[in-house]
Amino acid sequence: MKKDDNQVNVAKEDGIGELATWEVYTKYQNRTTISLDTIREELGMGSWAARVSHNDTFQGVFLQQHPGEGNRKHYHPDAWENWIIMDGEWEWWIDGQGTKIVKTGDSVIVPPKTWHKITCVGDKPGVRYAMTKPDVVHIFEENDNE
Repeated sequence: MKKDDNQVNVAKEDGIGELATWEVYTKYQNRTTISLDTIREELGMGSWAARVSHNDTFQGVFLQQHPGEGNRKHYHPDAWENWIIMDGEWEWWIDGQGTKIVKTGDSVIVPPKTWHKITCVGDKPGVRYAMTKPDVVHIFEENDNE
């Protein structure tokens, strides 16, 4: 197994690309208000991750990816994770539950120690808002190209 708690490194390895930097990731962090439209205007319609909240209790991250992009198969050893689908269509594989298709307005919750894999599907970029504990640990299989 491979452990990673560096959120920018995780984003970079999950295909975010050149916008996977600490400067971009934390640019909108802990502002009183921020809109998805504003983030999209500034970062564009490519793939990016923007953490909008971070404190001792939780963090919230907007992630935009294109069809075919998403997370590698992973789990979090000590954290629940919850997502709200802000735009687009996503395929969620959750160990023990199989594959589910979720769309704008849907919520997905995965308990600790549960393998899951997320892929944007459909015909346009998707955005999900991920909420979990701060600096959550990701555990990947050594061969994490699944």
